[in-house]
Amino acid sequence: MNKKVTTSVIISVYKNVNALEIILDALYHQSIQPIEIIISEDCESSEMKTLVSRIDSKISESINIVHLSQEDSGWRKNRALNRAIVESSSEYLIFIDGDVVPHPKFIEGHLYCSEPKRVAVGKRCELGQKYSQKVYDKKLLVSKIAKNYLTSIVPLHQDKVHHYEDGIYSHFINKVTSSRYIRHIIGCNFSCYKEDFLSINGFNEDFINPAVGEDVDITWRFRGLGIEMKSCRYIANVYHLWHKKGFDQTHGNINQPIMDANVEKAQFITLNGIKKYKNDKLEEVV
Repeated sequence: MNKKVTTSVIISVYKNVNALEIILDALYHQSIQPIEIIISEDCESSEMKTLVSRIDSKISESINIVHLSQEDSGWRKNRALNRAIVESSSEYLIFIDGDVVPHPKFIEGHLYCSEPKRVAVGKRCELGQKYSQKVYDKKLLVSKIAKNYLTSIVPLHQDKVHHYEDGIYSHFINKVTSSRYIRHIIGCNFSCYKEDFLSINGFNEDFINPAVGEDVDITWRFRGLGIEMKSCRYIANVYHLWHKKGFDQTHGNINQPIMDANVEKAQFITLNGIKKYKNDKLEEVV
C-alpha cells in the first residue's frame, strides 16, 4: 500500500442530493481519508450547491471539496469527468458514481492495489429497495450494513439484493481471485494514477449517451497503451442505492459503433478528450 500518494475521489453526480450527502459522510469516515473530493456534476443544481456549501464547512479542515458543474444539456458525464481529472490536484484518482456508498475501508483498499500502469477495478453490491430507503432515511448506516453483512444474508436476499458477493469484505478472497482476467472497468468503482489517465487523453466525449463510453471504452484504450487491470474486488466495496434504471440497451446500441470504429483504427488516445485534436495525427486544436 502506498499511503504517501495523494488521493482525490471523483464523484459523478446528477441531481441526487440525498445520496451525495450520505456518500460524503462515508468518505469523511474512511480509515484513510482522501485529501480531495471532487463533485463532478453533469448539470447545475442549486440544491447541490447548497448541500456542498453546508458539508464543506463540516469537513474542509481535513478534506478539500471541489464542486464542478455544467449546463444540463443532455448526457455529458464524460465531459464532466474530464474537467474533474484536469482540476484534480492528486497523483491518484478514485472514481465513484453518485448512487454508491463506499465501505469504511474503500480508499484503503484502492491504495492497497495502487500501482503505476495499473487500473484498480472494483465491483458493486446493489442493495434492495427497503435497505436503500433505510439508508436514505438515515435509519441505517452503510458502515453498519458492511459490519453485519454476512449475518444479514437472509434479510438482504429477501430485499432482492443483487451481486450479494460483491458486498463481502475479505483480503483473503481478493488474493485468491486477483489473478482472474478482468473484462472491463466498472465505471462506478475504479482508480488509477492521474498520469495514466492523461496518457489516453481521458474519456471520449463523442459518447453522449450512457453505457460503454465511461467504462468499456477506456478499458481497451488503457490496455492498448500497456496499462492493465488489477482487481480490488472484496477490499474496495461500494453499496449501490436502489433506483429505477435510467438507460437501456438502446443507448448501448448507439455507443457500440462509435467504440468499434475506434477499435478498428487502434485509436487508444481519444481525439475528443481532455485535449481536442483535429485529425489522427494528434495535432492539437488551438
